[in-house]
Amino acid sequence: MDSKIDPNQLLSQALSQAPKVQKSKGQDAQKLRETTQQFEAIFLQQIFKEMRKTIPDDGLIQRGNADDMYTQLQDMEAAKIMAEQGGIGLADLMMQQLTKD
Repeated sequence: MDSKIDPNQLLSQALSQAPKVQKSKGQDAQKLRETTQQFEAIFLQQIFKEMRKTIPDDGLIQRGNADDMYTQLQDMEAAKIMAEQGGIGLADLMMQQLTKD
């Protein structure tokens, strides 16, 4: 299976879902922190989605749209919680980069 994560698609998705933060000297650090955490959550959710694609479907249990939706919501919530608790460090790295003078 040749699944690749497209960084351009991920970035456009994050930018459309994250609140707009203006880069200026008077940046609100809390809003920036929330935005970077949201970006990390979207990134983690995309990773979960791609990882699930690698699991073969055994066909024993029939899966429907409700199962897919539940799995997607579960991944979204897990990614959000992970990002809020430090995640993989992407939000911290982005904070350092965006607040660098």
